Amino acid sequence: MWLIVMKGFAGSGKSTLGRALSKRFGWPLVDKDDIRDLLGDHAPNAGPLAYMIMFNIARRQLQHDLSVICDSPLTGKIAYERACAVATETQASLAVLECRCSDEALWQQRIDGRKALQLPQHHQTDWEAYQAFLRQPAIQEQYPITHPYLIVDTARPLRECLNAASEWLEHLQHAEHE
Repeated sequence: MWLIVMKGFAGSGKSTLGRALSKRFGWPLVDKDDIRDLLGDHAPNAGPLAYMIMFNIARRQLQHDLSVICDSPLTGKIAYERACAVATETQASLAVLECRCSDEALWQQRIDGRKALQLPQHHQTDWEAYQAFLRQPAIQEQYPITHPYLIVDTARPLRECLNAASEWLEHLQHAEHE
């Protein structure tokens, strides 16, 4: 049983890849943004609360012996530590799959393309504003990841990214059973 935690900045392709992995493996996908969208501006600290709810839902899935994929930026150590605690509590194996887009023009196109979607305000829809956001020191927090960890360059076609991530996960599953 696996807890797969997607990691990456907005527009990196993590939601697209997470959905494709969910479909391929038949594992539930819990997206922090879906929770955050519902919380809106009604809850103080809606971002951290959305992480708590996401991992609580994942914990419940794992308790029912279902592997699960969590989709979030996972930019901070606290969220990673929560994923570790949930995996330990449920005796699940934890793996982190980070998405990065090496093609800055494509990344910018993804962010700016969200404007037409009329997403809630917390979503990043403006490249210039997002670049200023990313320059904040807290956003650039570095922390060690001690579990299986794969970085996928999502500038590649989705099919290639999906195949690479799937092969990695299948290898992890096979190694776990040896």
